[in-house]
Amino acid sequence: MSKNSEIPAESDYEQKVIESFSKHVKTYDRHAQLQRSMAERLAALIPHPFSHKTLEIGCGTGVFTRHLLARSPSTIILNDIAPAMIEHLKNHLEVPTQTKFLVGNAERIQIPKVKLIAGNAVFQWFRNPGKTLRRFYSGLEKEGYLAFSTFGPKTLQEFRDTAEFQSPTTLLSQKRWKTLLTQAGFELIAHQSETRQIFFQNTQSMIKNLQQIGAAPLRMFKPGELRQLIRDYDRNYASPQGVYTNWELFYFFAVKK
Repeated sequence: MSKNSEIPAESDYEQKVIESFSKHVKTYDRHAQLQRSMAERLAALIPHPFSHKTLEIGCGTGVFTRHLLARSPSTIILNDIAPAMIEHLKNHLEVPTQTKFLVGNAERIQIPKVKLIAGNAVFQWFRNPGKTLRRFYSGLEKEGYLAFSTFGPKTLQEFRDTAEFQSPTTLLSQKRWKTLLTQAGFELIAHQSETRQIFFQNTQSMIKNLQQIGAAPLRMFKPGELRQLIRDYDRNYASPQGVYTNWELFYFFAVKK
């Protein structure tokens, strides 16, 4: 998306997200090293075992699902916006017979009563995070839990500055997430943050990686703009280890008061 572009309408945005993740479902696991690492850290915040009914938002191919299953929930409900992701998970991950699947946009689906709602590297896709957190609060059982990881505003800052474009995702500060959680009625139990510097051979390989995990769902640049971006980024952010970019990662664990 160039600096003169606009964020697409809700229905168009959702369809492009579905198409992008569906297109790259077979390559997601191979390129989602950061998401796997985030899943491990987020899982450490959740009690083990956790033998209660659980809903995972944006389960994708099951990167975080494995950690939830290891906690032996009585029932697990797996949600994703892209049907192709759900089908891939069914074919590549052994799940209990009582597992339920819920395809749809997490901001609009009917939230079942559960003890835990969790999502790894997915909340940044919400268009209205405050409203969605309130819906999750209503869906949780008494003293239910919410656990999620997401990306902060410094994520891919070098890339966005060079390209002069607005991120299609919602990159809120940790302070803003805390405020939204409190306004929704949650009490924050734990929160963590970290910054990762990740290297790629060159800018072209970095962009390809983003595409392979479905993280670049919008047609952002014209061919000429993209070539100029690659030249500028290779020049400004090169190192002996390759080009780099920073990722700001947040982790939250909260309880329904």
